[in-house]
Amino acid sequence: MKNSAMIALTWALTALGMVSPTLATVLPVTPGGWTLAILPDTQYYAASYPSIFYSQTSFLAANKNTLNLAYVLHEGDVTGSNTTSQWSVASTAFQTLDNAGINYSIAPGNHDYTSDSTDRSSLMANYFPVSRLDNQPTFGGVYPDEPNSPLNSYSLFSAGGKDWLVFALEFGPRDEILNWADGLMKANPDRQAIIVTHANLYCDGTLYDWNTKGTGQRWNPHAYGFGSMTPPPNDGMEMWQHLKDNPNLKFVFNGHVLYDLTAYATTVGDQGNVVHHVLANYQSITNGGNGYMRLLEFMPDGETVNIRTYSSTLESYLTNPNQQFTISLSSPPPLMRHAVGANMVVSGPAKPGEAAFTLTVPQSGTPQVGTTWQYNQGDYQLTVGPEDVTYSKGILMATVAQNLRDGYRATVEVGRNSFSDGQLALSVTQAGQATSTEVNFNVSTAWFEFDAGWQGAHVNADGTLAAAQGVVSSMVSRSNTGRYAVDLDVDSRSDGMLFAVGNNNSNKIVDTGVRSDGSGWDIRVQNNAANFAATGIDADWSLLYLPYDTENLIGGRYDGINGANLNSAGTFTMTRQSAGVYRLTIPGESPETGMLILSIAYEATSGGVTAPDDNIMCYENDGLGNFLIRSYDLTGSSTLSAQNTQFVWAYIDFSDPICVPVPEPSTWLLLSSAALLFAVRRGKKRLVA
Repeated sequence: MKNSAMIALTWALTALGMVSPTLATVLPVTPGGWTLAILPDTQYYAASYPSIFYSQTSFLAANKNTLNLAYVLHEGDVTGSNTTSQWSVASTAFQTLDNAGINYSIAPGNHDYTSDSTDRSSLMANYFPVSRLDNQPTFGGVYPDEPNSPLNSYSLFSAGGKDWLVFALEFGPRDEILNWADGLMKANPDRQAIIVTHANLYCDGTLYDWNTKGTGQRWNPHAYGFGSMTPPPNDGMEMWQHLKDNPNLKFVFNGHVLYDLTAYATTVGDQGNVVHHVLANYQSITNGGNGYMRLLEFMPDGETVNIRTYSSTLESYLTNPNQQFTISLSSPPPLMRHAVGANMVVSGPAKPGEAAFTLTVPQSGTPQVGTTWQYNQGDYQLTVGPEDVTYSKGILMATVAQNLRDGYRATVEVGRNSFSDGQLALSVTQAGQATSTEVNFNVSTAWFEFDAGWQGAHVNADGTLAAAQGVVSSMVSRSNTGRYAVDLDVDSRSDGMLFAVGNNNSNKIVDTGVRSDGSGWDIRVQNNAANFAATGIDADWSLLYLPYDTENLIGGRYDGINGANLNSAGTFTMTRQSAGVYRLTIPGESPETGMLILSIAYEATSGGVTAPDDNIMCYENDGLGNFLIRSYDLTGSSTLSAQNTQFVWAYIDFSDPICVPVPEPSTWLLLSSAALLFAVRRGKKRLVA
């Protein structure tokens, strides 16, 4: 487990290692296109790094024509503590935009109010009075019941042949503010509407939702002094319920949230319109954000928007998939019916305590697995194209893809909430250790998205479900300490394969046993140093079920004791080389064209109860293009012995991966009519929101 001090230290040492900056002059806009610029939280610039704030607005002024810059949004937390000196810095920075004739809106953040949101008073009106905003030709006005306050305003501009309506709304907008915005949207149905407000989308790609998630999502407007005021604030979900019947609503932008630098989600309104929710906040990296801003290029087709992230001080773009991606104004991201696999290679020694900070993805499926962030030795997080791997969205399976490194062996878990942000984090630990000792090892991983229909679940230590698709509570139960029963209403011997992985950030392994009557599986979670025991350790874990008729499946259940395929799909050859060593050959494929997921699947009975084998599995390239799979018996010490076992395996091709069947038309209708969320996000937290 990682403590906050270690996270902060790692961040300080490698703050930009996660984002793959690419030095570049600013990209000109496509002829006929235009740019919307977004300034995330500038609170640390205003307090400590004013030159960075000035560089942002100077950059926009200098590149106004290159970008065909139509408008600028500020997402709030202009200042860090609502002081005259900090507002003065902000005023000077925005004067550069005034002088260049660049129009903008500013939404206040919680730090822009008195005493960090104990009431709604702010010094913003002293530095950005309504009279100053009114000098912009695009300025429409403010909330009429507060005529001298700039805290809620709207603007009108045209670009790309479309008319736009922009709202800059207070932190946690009150009902009357949302009613006012709703009325203006309905009065201007031909204008595409944009809302910028400080808190809307959380870092896990879901809307802030106090009524459902409470303090499970940090920094909700209800958690501040506003929460006890009358009238109360509205969070992201409450705003959505107020405004989702407006077919012209297109975007909601926000900052505020730590843990992760970005998030992206879409919702579908009452009239079928797609609304794009975009979070960006860079305050927790070096120098309070290093001048990063969002540049949205609206293409001439009126449909495509390219989202990029640029630093005015580093003169570089961030190019990993969650920082640079493309969206369609009228369409949500497509469902990923296929699994997305990737090989991950980490540099440096395996020896515990010797950290390495270079992590690459040499081969990946589509959409591409993005540049990963390594917190410290053995801890990795990743993105899948514009999708983040959060536990509420799907199952991430991982397998150690290296049999031996510097004399060490390893196991891998997929921690569900290791850093309190909902993102699945790989945790690679030395095998045979009684305590968690993380090591650098190559791993392979595959993402299975719930919305596409993959059947799986994240199981809590008590046997209840944290998130699932196609698995209900009656299918999983805790039978003993660290022992669980799974019955998916299929024949576990012949219909399909169950894969399992630890869902912690520790040193747990999960082994499965196939019941001899086919009625299901028995599961044991245990420490990866433990020898066989009837009981295990209560801990979180995850399961994925793959039926043998899965599209494009190459895989099966293999009896390594007798050297026989028990059930399988696809064309391959599996041969036992020696005790616990198996060579897998797939015609036309190799460990560079795809990857494996592996799980113990031992079928043996003891007193009528299946006893999962206490082995660990790993594999690597044998140098001849084959997969060399190894099974090691846990002996209670760091000395492991090769041992034959029974296991399930599946090959995930990078170019032609396994898929779930296309749902029936009625199912598609159900999916498209719901206000579904699709998320993208990434990064980590160091400072206060």
